[in-house]
Amino acid sequence: MGDMSRYVDRAADGSTFVTRRIAGETIIVPVTGHVADLDFVYTLNEVGSFIWHLIDGRRSAQAIAEAVSAEYDVALEQAAVDVDELLTALEATGLARLSVEQGRDS
Repeated sequence: MGDMSRYVDRAADGSTFVTRRIAGETIIVPVTGHVADLDFVYTLNEVGSFIWHLIDGRRSAQAIAEAVSAEYDVALEQAAVDVDELLTALEATGLARLSVEQGRDS
């Protein structure tokens, strides 16, 4: 499992993305040069959507896991594993950035 003390922010590497929430799921479409890249459309289930909305640069991965544990009545250890898995995937696709420093002013 990764370092749960790292802060999580949505990536801001010059590209953007459009999100829509539909029937409890969040659809994420990357946009580069004002064009949607439909080859890379990401769908998050209800729990993934909950996590996505907590990613703001002010929360650590641990804080997100604690929120998931409380919201979905799951053991903190399991929530941490699940949050870490999703954050790792989001980071690999360029949608999230994890760092040791808080990203935005509280």
